[in-house]
Amino acid sequence: MTVIKELKNEHEAVLLTIRIIDQITSRLKSGQTVEFNHLDQILEFLVVFVDKCHHSKEEKVLFPAMEAAGVPREGGPIATMLYEHEQGRNLVQGLRRGIEGYRVGKESSISVIIENAHKYGKLLTSHIDKENNVLYVMAERVLSAEKMVAMEAEFTRIEEIEVGPNKHEEFHATLHALKSIYLD
Repeated sequence: MTVIKELKNEHEAVLLTIRIIDQITSRLKSGQTVEFNHLDQILEFLVVFVDKCHHSKEEKVLFPAMEAAGVPREGGPIATMLYEHEQGRNLVQGLRRGIEGYRVGKESSISVIIENAHKYGKLLTSHIDKENNVLYVMAERVLSAEKMVAMEAEFTRIEEIEVGPNKHEEFHATLHALKSIYLD
């Protein structure tokens, strides 16, 4: 599997998570309760899988490789992606604050969760579309096959050292369980 295919596969997991979050917020809007554990699992996925793993692969490996191949960092798709990564981090922090308030019974926290979740889902859906259809196409055009193979080792290092051994598999199992609760 190429590194671009790996990143696209990770995008599929992110889009599934956004669908699950949409169902969670629908339940919250209608006055239903949501298990704290499910909210914590979603938050961990967004912080660890999306940001610490997926975005790290892009920011520490893919983007620098593209820059070295002549794609400018400023004023183009890389700058846009970095800006959107930062926006996503801010929305996840807002989501965290909402979940913390919800845990202690603060009623206004439900609207904080819903607002941040909605904005995050909208941002990431658009972001993923741009990466899949613009940035990754550009990467495949400017990066050699040899460079892509070398990047695989860096991706593996990020998964094993920075994220933790077997965490990818754990996240997929968690998503599968949440999918069966909220989407099936």
